[in-house]
Amino acid sequence: MKLTRRTFIKVAGAAGIAGCAGEDVTTTPDGEVLDDFDSGPDEILDADPDAPAIEDFDAAVDAAPLDDAGPADDVATPLDAGVDAGFDAPTDVLRDVPRDLGVDAPRDVPRDVPRDTGTVRDAGPTINPDFRGLPERAAQFPIGVMAGDAADTSVMFWTRYEGTATVSLRVLEMDGSRIVAMRFNGRVTPSSAGFVRTVVTGLRPNRQHLYAFLTGPTDRPTGRSLVGRVQTAIPADSMLPITFGGTSCSNQSNRPFPVLQHAGSRTDLDFFIHAGDHTYADHGDNAVTLGQYRAKYAQNWAAAGMRALHRSTGMYLTWDDHEVFNNWNPETISGARLATARQAFFEHRATRRNTAAPDRLWRSFRWGRTAEIFILDSRAERRPSTRSTDASRASTYLSRAQMDWLKSGLRASPCVFKFIVNSVPIVDRAGADSDNWNGYAGARREILNHIANNRLRGVVWLSGDVHFGGVCTVEAAGAWGDIWEVIMGPAGANRDSRPSIRASQWPVLVHGVHNYTVLRADPMTRTLTVEFINAAGNRIAGSRWSRRF
Repeated sequence: MKLTRRTFIKVAGAAGIAGCAGEDVTTTPDGEVLDDFDSGPDEILDADPDAPAIEDFDAAVDAAPLDDAGPADDVATPLDAGVDAGFDAPTDVLRDVPRDLGVDAPRDVPRDVPRDTGTVRDAGPTINPDFRGLPERAAQFPIGVMAGDAADTSVMFWTRYEGTATVSLRVLEMDGSRIVAMRFNGRVTPSSAGFVRTVVTGLRPNRQHLYAFLTGPTDRPTGRSLVGRVQTAIPADSMLPITFGGTSCSNQSNRPFPVLQHAGSRTDLDFFIHAGDHTYADHGDNAVTLGQYRAKYAQNWAAAGMRALHRSTGMYLTWDDHEVFNNWNPETISGARLATARQAFFEHRATRRNTAAPDRLWRSFRWGRTAEIFILDSRAERRPSTRSTDASRASTYLSRAQMDWLKSGLRASPCVFKFIVNSVPIVDRAGADSDNWNGYAGARREILNHIANNRLRGVVWLSGDVHFGGVCTVEAAGAWGDIWEVIMGPAGANRDSRPSIRASQWPVLVHGVHNYTVLRADPMTRTLTVEFINAAGNRIAGSRWSRRF
């Protein structure tokens, strides 16, 4: 079967370097020591953009469907509950670094490799590049693979490896079902807990890739992980249509996530967004220690639907509250507990860490001139002590640094569409509580006035959290009555009854059913089309919506 995926992104993403050696030692409430972030600085390894083409390779790859094998869907993988170090995160959030819009240097991605990685590379056609004939070592890669934060020439690759042999990463550039070249084939370094977080640079823009983590000698591997798929970004000046998916709220009680299983079977999605509550660290009992957080993730990540989704396309991710615990308060939570939850968040995702501010989740990704995606942190920087429904009073929903970055980025973006990934909705809906933007009315007014007063076209909020889906305007009328929001999911959480809404604001409302959202953005016609898909792969009746911006 030939792969048919559209082209993808120019990322202005957050680069990954952690590492806080020399910080003061802190402990969790249970006395667990957190000294250095376990995974250390993300590896940054160079691909070979000049690798010889593989012509007429007689074991040509049929790139879809991907294989599937592994542990039982609902069996939690045993984890080492011992201490693997984290770090006490700085609380001050730095402003975004100056933008560099060059094609070869995505924003926030370091130009220089910070250290000698000792990469072992064999990019020539002298070895069989096709790794899919190798036996899958499911027990050694129990929670799957993931690629994410893709730029035009770089991608982060992730897995958790529980073996003892050498492990390497191989990345194949594809043209439909044909292997074009082996762009990377080198050793990677798992952390002491087995997590691999590796950024491969030097890939070619606008290319699809298959990848796998391999065991044994780099040139003669004996086994592999699941096979994953990811696409690099289109060049900065490209205006091509994109198709992507999104959802939120995937509670472990709804494994094996048939909705995500279907989403992971698609080959037409350029990327996928999870808007938060990706796992529920407070499901059953509250995770507190690092081992407990890891066990919650392992239970969810091992489910068939989650494994299928994570390997099917590039991921762009943020968190909401349940990655820590329900409705946690940044002003009162233990700093050590938050550092533990944050460490677990990064350990389990192909999400780069910002070089200047490793704790920062907010970042943006530019997909040519088609779309820019602004991913917010709507939880860790709010100040509940400032909560007020009086818009004349100052309130802090995003930190001043994050708010200024968002406003500046929206105004400067040359893209037709400007998508804001926002874990908790901004719509003013009847009966909404103060947990969302409405409880911080001053901050809400600031950002919505910025959009309206600057006549910013193509701004669409993408949100989750509320366990129903739909398309709405953020206000029924007035200056903000033409600013739109798409609420995605839930993929696996309580299926609420019909919420209290103002019907005039909601051309689409989806409730009582697990779902994911498909969005198609055409920059030439400035048209966005949205539809909601159920676990059977069918469009939910009445859920298709289209608008020209």
